[in-house]
Amino acid sequence: MKLSDIMSSMNLASYAEVAMAIFLVVFIGATIWAYLPSNRNRFSLALNMPMEDGIAVSTRHTFDADTLAIAGTKNDEALQ
Repeated sequence: MKLSDIMSSMNLASYAEVAMAIFLVVFIGATIWAYLPSNRNRFSLALNMPMEDGIAVSTRHTFDADTLAIAGTKNDEALQ
């Protein structure tokens, strides 16, 4: 029995259908997870991350002038 005989007798279309069903389940699960209210804070922090430029971040995004001055001094020293 040759390999071509084995491959021709297999019903390979069912593999594509199973793969599509698995993909659909994973996609729906990821979509539901992304829109859960418990992930809102995580995504809002990730959204603002590129704009923070190395400043220490708290969960409430509130900084006093001393914290910003110290963070700016540390960044300036690192650049020199």
